[in-house]
Amino acid sequence: MRIKPFILTPLAAAISLVSFYAFAQEGSVDVSSDSTPDEVIPLTVQGYKGYAQELPTSGSKSDAEWLDVPQSVSVVTDTEMKDRGAVKLVDALDGVAGVNNTLGEGSRDQFVIRGFDSLQDIYRDGLRDDGNLQSYRSLANLERVEVVKGPAGALYGRGSAGGIINLVTKRANGEEFTRLSTGYGSNDKLTGSIDTSAKLTDTINGRLNVEVRRANSFVDHVNSDDYFIAPTFQFQPSDDHTVNLDIEVMHQTLVPYRGIPSKDGKPVDVSRHTFFGSKNDFQESDSIRVAVDDELKFGSDVTWNNRVAFTRVTLEQQGTRQTTAAVTGVNTVAQTVNNFGYDPRTTATLQSELKWDVGNQQLLFGADYNQIDIDLNLRSLSLPAKSIENPIADNVASPGFPAFRENTTKTLGFYIQDIITLGDWSFSGNIRQDHMDLDQTTAAGLKTNNDDDKTSYRVGAAYRLTENMSVYTTIAKSWQLPYGGSFISPTLAEFYSTKLKEVGVKAYLLDDALMLNAAVFQIDQEQPQTDTNGFIVNKNQERHQGIELEARGQLTKQLSATASYTYLDAEDRDTGKKPNDVSDQLISLGTTYQLNDAWRFGGSVKYVGDRYAGNNEAVDLGDYTTVNAMASYQIGKHRVQFNAYNIFDEKYYLGSTDGTSGVNSIGYGSPAEFMVSYSYEL
Repeated sequence: MRIKPFILTPLAAAISLVSFYAFAQEGSVDVSSDSTPDEVIPLTVQGYKGYAQELPTSGSKSDAEWLDVPQSVSVVTDTEMKDRGAVKLVDALDGVAGVNNTLGEGSRDQFVIRGFDSLQDIYRDGLRDDGNLQSYRSLANLERVEVVKGPAGALYGRGSAGGIINLVTKRANGEEFTRLSTGYGSNDKLTGSIDTSAKLTDTINGRLNVEVRRANSFVDHVNSDDYFIAPTFQFQPSDDHTVNLDIEVMHQTLVPYRGIPSKDGKPVDVSRHTFFGSKNDFQESDSIRVAVDDELKFGSDVTWNNRVAFTRVTLEQQGTRQTTAAVTGVNTVAQTVNNFGYDPRTTATLQSELKWDVGNQQLLFGADYNQIDIDLNLRSLSLPAKSIENPIADNVASPGFPAFRENTTKTLGFYIQDIITLGDWSFSGNIRQDHMDLDQTTAAGLKTNNDDDKTSYRVGAAYRLTENMSVYTTIAKSWQLPYGGSFISPTLAEFYSTKLKEVGVKAYLLDDALMLNAAVFQIDQEQPQTDTNGFIVNKNQERHQGIELEARGQLTKQLSATASYTYLDAEDRDTGKKPNDVSDQLISLGTTYQLNDAWRFGGSVKYVGDRYAGNNEAVDLGDYTTVNAMASYQIGKHRVQFNAYNIFDEKYYLGSTDGTSGVNSIGYGSPAEFMVSYSYEL
């Protein structure tokens, strides 16, 4: 099934008319007239929160009102994640304006935000979350997910060309409950989870999340098996002092899926279950993350937050992959088996932030230190060429996991934010100074260093057209490390710079139950290339211009809705061609309707426009449309939910790995699948 944008336009109009007709029939959301944008919207059935109920804080690291933050920020609540039947982060972010997922080598979360790869730009409670970038993160301990669009280096430091993804942890807030859930779906997908919370003493709360996931795949020989344990504690020595302690332990095993090759500018025509890997391909990882968040209030105007997080990951992967060489005339593709591992990879972050409300000003003073140490093991072996028509999976020799190099990336940053309100105007200024230092030692003892001092900034203004609507404009600049700081190349000795220009409109409708955001943006990235002496010899330049429209929230007490449209004109300014895996259009529509206290129904449609694999438009991936549906039934404390995905069985390509390697690593999207889940609350 393929629905073109001109068909989706009347479809969107029809859904909107139906939605607003339901609204007219049932009346507006029952919220008091003096509500403010950050108030909670009560929903009486099944304990659900509204889709727009959470005030996003990632755009300012403060409680500044969303309307006054001069940058696009989207929030996905736990209600929306439950309605989607989300198991992975890719499920949770499906449909967010400007965000699309890609293959991620079939072994990790990987997203494209406004046309830029964001593998290195995932955060946890405002702290960099590099530790688990080679894994599929669990949703079991997440309260919500927030996405800041565009360069955000003035607050978060290096990275964030297209934006950042901030994962917000569930807290032990003293509620008393135990929630059990399990699910079964296509390809023997099996999930189980426990979320239990209690008040342990007058000053200590506890919460525990446990999850197991196990699944085969629509691709032959591909499967996964993992568990996740996350105890969380909250200590309250006084009314003005709160300490949160988070511990997460994860074990994950899977078989990487590196997709299929291409020929003559198109993916080879094989069935979706075809596996071009080897029977003994695998990835196994173990991680532990410990984080402490200490919040101390001095009266109502001053808050001091100190955070520390440490992650340790060990990982081994043996994966068969196609090389970038073109398929031969006898229809074979060259292959290698690549082994790599972290032994270990550790990430340590310290952060201190002081927030101070002074009259009509909100001041933020911050400092952070981040250090990533990677002991990388790596080796590859060439394999015999494999037929593209009848690839046979077999066991292959292992090249082993010899020591390859040690990398240390250190960043020390200091930053200030000032938000000044003058009548209907709100002015924001951010500036951050970073010292970044990269050290690399190869197995042969060769040492390399790359360091610099960089300044990031954001300057913006918002004007309240009404109490519930604002217009805003912003300019910003961020810096990126080549290869995300995990590798030093003598020909990429200069950091990348990214600049943002954006204007937009934000509004709350229906008594703050519905959030609307429209933005027009331009992002320019410059990637200097150097000679072996570090002198710049060339600059690759990309320009991404686009429009984003997004609505999230409640149309009535019973009807939740999300809608987004993204138009993106992204090109390499030297060649005029699209970057790898960047779509020109993204369209998403979704609604969920609470029929009564028992029944809840929902559905969504997503369109992804034309894309290419490879940075020179080498392989045409085309466009695609998927349609999902959901129904749930609750009686007492029992709840059963049915989710159906890609119900018209659209055959499409999810994406590819980055750059030139993508031409022979193109992943199929999932066929029609289902998931049935059951939950019970004690």
